[in-house]
Amino acid sequence: MYTFDDIVGDSKSIKRVKELGKKACNTTSPVLIYGDTGTGKELVVQAIHEGSSRRNKSFIPQNCAAIPENLLESIFFGVSKGSFTGAESKLGLFELADGGTLYLDELNSMPINFQGKLLRVLQDGEIRRVGDTVSKKVDVRIVASLNENPEELVGGEKLRRDLYYRLNVLRIDLPQLNERKEDIPKLVSHFIEKFNNRFNKIITGIKEDALKALIAHDYEGNVRELEHILEGAFNLRNEGYIELEDLCLRMDTGSFMCWSLKDKLEYYEKKYIKEAVIMSGYNISKAAKILDIPRQTLQYKIKKYEI
Repeated sequence: MYTFDDIVGDSKSIKRVKELGKKACNTTSPVLIYGDTGTGKELVVQAIHEGSSRRNKSFIPQNCAAIPENLLESIFFGVSKGSFTGAESKLGLFELADGGTLYLDELNSMPINFQGKLLRVLQDGEIRRVGDTVSKKVDVRIVASLNENPEELVGGEKLRRDLYYRLNVLRIDLPQLNERKEDIPKLVSHFIEKFNNRFNKIITGIKEDALKALIAHDYEGNVRELEHILEGAFNLRNEGYIELEDLCLRMDTGSFMCWSLKDKLEYYEKKYIKEAVIMSGYNISKAAKILDIPRQTLQYKIKKYEI
């Protein structure tokens, strides 16, 4: 299990995450964590569990996107013997996590109708197994995470408003790596030590130009992307210093800081167009309004960048 010591960085934003996380350890209230993929949501959740009075009880993580809709009730609430042909008694996630912490990752992947059933459990503290007629009290601390903006999910009716308010008692927003690049040198040192131990290698550090390239790089996958880049470098080098050519950065032109102005402008133009198209629900007219450009211009650029 991770602790707050495993959260690497001294930036103002990451210090704030640690501060809020440590406060969450002293309460049993629900926690809502919002952060892009690769920002370290489960790391923070585990640290909260380990720092809480529930540390000696179960920590049950569950990715909500991985559960088929027809199995949600049986997986969360359990099954009573004889509830259907051949059914055996089976504990659900709430019973497994009784006294401990239940971590619901990608909560927004859960169907709206089942979100209502989850809300009822949070309010009443009781569950009823599939096929049973008797409810059972459970003592479970819920920590939920989202990789999309919570307010937008509520507005888009992908997250129940009442469930959002019930979970949003203590909110922790995780910063993107692009927003805390001052932490990259420490993260690089952390991953070098980690991979030296894992792969039994003797990498002593990283060359200055390689580190500058990592700092200049635009991270779509956040800390996880940085980790994978460095893991790739370990596959190419056994000892000494990681060099620029060891880093598998996007595009053949090398590090972002070496790109021409034209390449940089096109990169960001493509990035913002993709964001606008997604935000608009793939409606070209709405995306054009977001970008404040003519619809025909947007259509041309979508074709140009093969978006």
